[in-house]
Amino acid sequence: MDEEIFLIDMIRFIKYFFLYLFSLLWFLGCSADCAKWLYQNSMTKDEYRYGDLYRLSNLSQFREPVSRCKTDSQNTILPINLVLLGDSFTEEGRIGKADFVAENFTRFHLADSSFYEISKEKKNILLIETVERHFRERFLKPYQNLSTQSNQPKKQENKETIFKLPYNTERHQAILFSSDFFLKIKELKAWFNWKILGRIDAQVALSKDEKNILYGLDVKQGIHSCFNEISEEEIELLVKNVNKTQDFYKKAGFDAVILSIIPNKTSIVSPDLGEYNHLIERIQNHPNLKIPFVDTYSIYKKSDKMLYDKGDSHWNCEGKTHWATAVNIQLKM
Repeated sequence: MDEEIFLIDMIRFIKYFFLYLFSLLWFLGCSADCAKWLYQNSMTKDEYRYGDLYRLSNLSQFREPVSRCKTDSQNTILPINLVLLGDSFTEEGRIGKADFVAENFTRFHLADSSFYEISKEKKNILLIETVERHFRERFLKPYQNLSTQSNQPKKQENKETIFKLPYNTERHQAILFSSDFFLKIKELKAWFNWKILGRIDAQVALSKDEKNILYGLDVKQGIHSCFNEISEEEIELLVKNVNKTQDFYKKAGFDAVILSIIPNKTSIVSPDLGEYNHLIERIQNHPNLKIPFVDTYSIYKKSDKMLYDKGDSHWNCEGKTHWATAVNIQLKM
């Protein structure tokens, strides 16, 4: 009888143990705050620490910590309110106020709808930064996501309540499998797929000499590709929409608008993978372009140094410095 009770208690214990365990694991995938707390307390690691392209491919030859750049504050500070509309190249942690000669700095993500109240006490400059692969889709029409009007139209309330679980698969996997131990296992699998089966992750590509890893969107056919043919008519439309964007924000109160198209890694290190469409040059050299621009492409093409992180699609510290220097030259004009 005692053995039977003991067995029942053990079964109940095992049942509830696994119930609580799996509930905890599920919770980790649902709570962004918990994921942040675990990282801040060194219980998990940054899954992007070796780069976004390594994270996708797990190819060991591209496993190198991404650049952590130290920025010296600019000596010359100008009475400028700089507003940056940018993407992942200029996100927090990569770019900050110390990189610029502007007295005030505000950043919004280019894809978001945002509001900025213009102050006339200082010169107001809008810097629009976009990576090359997303330029065409972002300027299919004039960009107007940033509002400067205080009387913005109120959003209509959505009366329908839709219940959504906050579960995030990528966050869950990052918490559970981002340790170096699991990365080693992923690397073995990636090596086997590459060397034995001749396959790598579909989201990445390799240069012809296999010394550089690239973002797959840059190579595959489509609007994001460096090798997708672009007609002169589309180039003219894009230029027209960029000019209209400048006119829109000057009327909104900005004293100047500057365009910056960051070249894809593929465009600089592997343009031989196809017939490069020269998008950036065709935009920047178009006779009808009226907006001032930061010519990062020419700077990168002339450099004999690697300006992108080994396992990442973004620039390294030297590449970032080239860009920030070129931006500051524009700000001083």
